[in-house]
Amino acid sequence: MTLLEDLLEEARARGAERTIADVRIGLGYTAVQLDNGSVGLAYTFRENAGHGCTVFQGRRPIASAAVRDIVGYITSSDMLERTVGLAAANALFNTDDPAGACAGWSCHGGDLLDVLELSADDRVGMVGFFGPLAPVIRQRAAELVIFEEHMDRADSLVPGARAAELLPTCTVAIITATTIINNSFEKIAAAASACRAIAVLGPSTPLVPALFRDYGVTHLSGVVAENPRQIMQVVSEAGGTRFFMKWCKKINVIKTS
Repeated sequence: MTLLEDLLEEARARGAERTIADVRIGLGYTAVQLDNGSVGLAYTFRENAGHGCTVFQGRRPIASAAVRDIVGYITSSDMLERTVGLAAANALFNTDDPAGACAGWSCHGGDLLDVLELSADDRVGMVGFFGPLAPVIRQRAAELVIFEEHMDRADSLVPGARAAELLPTCTVAIITATTIINNSFEKIAAAASACRAIAVLGPSTPLVPALFRDYGVTHLSGVVAENPRQIMQVVSEAGGTRFFMKWCKKINVIKTS
């Protein structure tokens, strides 16, 4: 099974009794709130959202629908539908203790770089540009290589298409969780398989450690929504992490054995 198929199976098992209370498909992120109040997030690839005035082509209404039906979009061929499906799944997955009963993993708060050990010998490959992390990594590691599709975001970026070629030369990989949405995660994780640490990072990260073990992932760094009302408003107003992170708790799930 693929990662998306595994995520779908796990989400349907956990969300059998849940329904969708609200959904906001924003220009920066998509947020789905469940009937129990929990909120899940996923990045919106607005450039791939299609044309015309009706952008989301799936079933309506999403609100009041059964969660097990909406998470089915995780395996859709349409990227916006996959985004809605993953956001709904993350509302189920991302809790205060996502490691829970998963043996061999532990849970910690704070930033990824608080728990990801780097040495002066490390060559770090970052798939997706995380601006606040870059200067810190450059101070701690020998080299940082940033792979990005949008080359105007910063200087010295490497085209994302070269990630599969160059990640095998890295010792640590930090991979944006948006690769799950655009269906490139498995290829990138395979390229990073020789790395001693592989971290999946961002609000789109599903905090389900058992499903990432086979991909060599050692760190899952995501968020838990702590103020659903504020987060839903920010997403509705086309806001992103800069505006909604103060309403979230950062959670790191780390492989211990």
